Amino acid sequence: MQNSNTYRRIFVLGSGFSKSFLPSLPTLKDLNALIPEGIPDEFPHLKEYCRNFLALCNGEKEYLGVEQLATCILSAQIFPGERERLYQANLRFELLRFIANSIRSEKPLADDAAAVLRKFLKACINHASAGERETLILSFNYDTLIESAIAADPELSRAVSVDYGVRIDPADRSAIREKCEQTIDLLKLHGSLNWFLLKGANGELDLKNICQVEPYDRSYPIYREDTPIYIPMAHAKESFLRGSLFNVLWSKADYYLKNAEEINFLGYGFPKTDVNNLEFLLRHRKRIANVVIFENEDHPHLIRLRRLLGKCVISRDAKDYLSRVF
Repeated sequence: MQNSNTYRRIFVLGSGFSKSFLPSLPTLKDLNALIPEGIPDEFPHLKEYCRNFLALCNGEKEYLGVEQLATCILSAQIFPGERERLYQANLRFELLRFIANSIRSEKPLADDAAAVLRKFLKACINHASAGERETLILSFNYDTLIESAIAADPELSRAVSVDYGVRIDPADRSAIREKCEQTIDLLKLHGSLNWFLLKGANGELDLKNICQVEPYDRSYPIYREDTPIYIPMAHAKESFLRGSLFNVLWSKADYYLKNAEEINFLGYGFPKTDVNNLEFLLRHRKRIANVVIFENEDHPHLIRLRRLLGKCVISRDAKDYLSRVF
């Protein structure tokens, strides 16, 4: 076991990991396929914006992916008047809610998937009370697949707490959540669908302003219409990086990656569009043991990854891979 300041082994999870266990959870490709006609009518400004944008592009959908759309909306700074400013605020709200609602899922795992995930999570348990930490999970996903899997498993829910690497108190501060001696250490580098800005807090995402809200909490009804805290798929991330939350999480991740002996990527394909993540992760190339990504052998994405990282790239479904390893 490692001491409490470092981890020997790190698993880095991407959207392919979640989709492997719960196919209803969308990848970026799935979200792109929803734009514009798959956007629900509850987001009328966003749907109209996308239709107009697509018309400007002569129907060329490649210019209207989630990343381009989010970048345009989130980076807007100059408005001719109050009407335009309010319209842009509506677009931002609807965009974030559309993404969050698309990714949020209450569907249970299939029995075989739950069994594999359970074995993986049990292998990631740390004995935090003894100051010993062996395994860290870094996730770029906002979904609560791991948290839900723990809550749904009687043995795990009784024995294990999720340690997010930072203190995030429940919104209902009178609630008592016992901390277990064993933990699953989970750093969610892009936020989480069960994190919210405290009512009355200012807009900066400081640790003191963040709370955790679960569907069974008394506070859930007053937060269910709010937008969870997460960094969307966009180049324009500045507004989300003001404050301590993500600065602390990414600083911790960098430290742990530097000190790990072994780094494994599951369902994360090092996308070219996210250059910040690419630079951040490739600094630790020498300690990368496996990159598990599910693509056809002749797929350009897989060929590119093998040129980038070499023989450690394995083309396999994440659930299938973990069923063989654990």
